[in-house]
Amino acid sequence: MQRLNCDVISDDHIHPGYSIDAEGSVDDYCRAAMAVGLKEICFTTHYDADPVRLGQEGYMVIDGKREKLSDDCVRMYMEDVRRAATEFGQTGLMVRAGMEFGYFAGCERPISELQSKFSFDYRLGSVHNIDGDCVCCRQESGQLFKRMTLTKLADRYFELLDRCAATGLFDCLGHLDVYRRYGLEYYGEEINTIHRGRIEKLFETMRKHNVGYEVNTSAIRHGLFEYYPGMEIINMARASGVTLLALGSDAHKPAQMALDFDTASGVAYELVPYVDE
Repeated sequence: MQRLNCDVISDDHIHPGYSIDAEGSVDDYCRAAMAVGLKEICFTTHYDADPVRLGQEGYMVIDGKREKLSDDCVRMYMEDVRRAATEFGQTGLMVRAGMEFGYFAGCERPISELQSKFSFDYRLGSVHNIDGDCVCCRQESGQLFKRMTLTKLADRYFELLDRCAATGLFDCLGHLDVYRRYGLEYYGEEINTIHRGRIEKLFETMRKHNVGYEVNTSAIRHGLFEYYPGMEIINMARASGVTLLALGSDAHKPAQMALDFDTASGVAYELVPYVDE
């Protein structure tokens, strides 16, 4: 890992080993953050509880074992991050405790109840699944694409994102056009513009409920040439008055932290401190 050459301060989308698809302890990520020169990080462990996907989701990893999602699991995660915040804060690293909530129809009440029990510093809402299939998982996305035209996929995805924003339960929406990850290969270049005529309504909802969006650099890790979202969406969001709230690597390993942040700092320039020299 190389130190950053830019002035980006924080990586606000990080999955420690509490997420079932991630590896590395909270301390591992804190040390990696310091090694690359970050001043702040926010952990965003997955909280995916869609009952349609029982057996595939609905777990956290506690002491190396998968455990069903529960308040106790979340409490252990939060306590670990708060401990790290105290310890690494002494060395100048600010550590925040967030959660990435997978949105599905009907999740509003249980997520609201969970949020009332824990003081999350950051609440990231994301759509990972469309009607039971994961749009950002290679095997499942193939099944999804076969049964949905691109138009139907986009209609349903943006409907879910709009409902997610309208809940008022989230500070930020994650990887707005993550359907490009595997959809580009299946549907072709049309997928890069399928947001047109759909995302405008989402932006209205985001403004109404004061929900921002992130620039997520993990698209580079998956072989794409633009981040999530692509530049057209970023420019549309700026023109619509939607706030760019965070820059995140979506790291699932410590070595993935601050991925491509030197370049991303130019895209997410609102988040880079301005210094008048």
